[in-house]
Amino acid sequence: MLKDKETYSKIILCSLPLTVVATTAYTSILVAVISFLAVIISTLLVCLLKSFLTEKTALLAKVIISLGVVGVLTMTASVFYKELTDSVSPYLPLISLTTVLILSGKDTIEATPANALKASVVMGGVSSGFLFVVGILREFLGMGSLFGIDIYTKVFAPMELFKNPVGALFIAAMLVLLYNILVSLTGKRGTKE
Repeated sequence: MLKDKETYSKIILCSLPLTVVATTAYTSILVAVISFLAVIISTLLVCLLKSFLTEKTALLAKVIISLGVVGVLTMTASVFYKELTDSVSPYLPLISLTTVLILSGKDTIEATPANALKASVVMGGVSSGFLFVVGILREFLGMGSLFGIDIYTKVFAPMELFKNPVGALFIAAMLVLLYNILVSLTGKRGTKE
């Protein structure tokens, strides 16, 4: 699935708005877990309700379902991690945008629940992993720490650029470039161009 350039591009593009939110390793874990669960739960709900949906109502249903799932997951997370959730909660509805974009197309409606679940686990996992790596790199490069533990600020000054949204997009671009280089070196370029 990830060899398909269109699928891979969709996953990365869907993750970009969330990379701006994931400023530390802890926030990136929170956002990544909520995003992963939102994609899987929303996919399963759409599959279960697909007999009631038409092609015209599917998009609206996906938006409503994903907003509801993200809302419930955010409220659940705030019970256990209130301070952390409060710092990112204004941006968590972006996860529903990500989820809807990942679920877009006829494939979600026409797929069997097993195939839809498999696809959602892969796409949600890649998206969440991407968010987590960007968050860790932003904290390491922009703050000089990992999980709040100082790594190198006593020796070198952290690069302030990576604290900003521009830094998040720069890291995301470098990760995509690295992925494309690795794919081209191994000769496993996707079948769709």
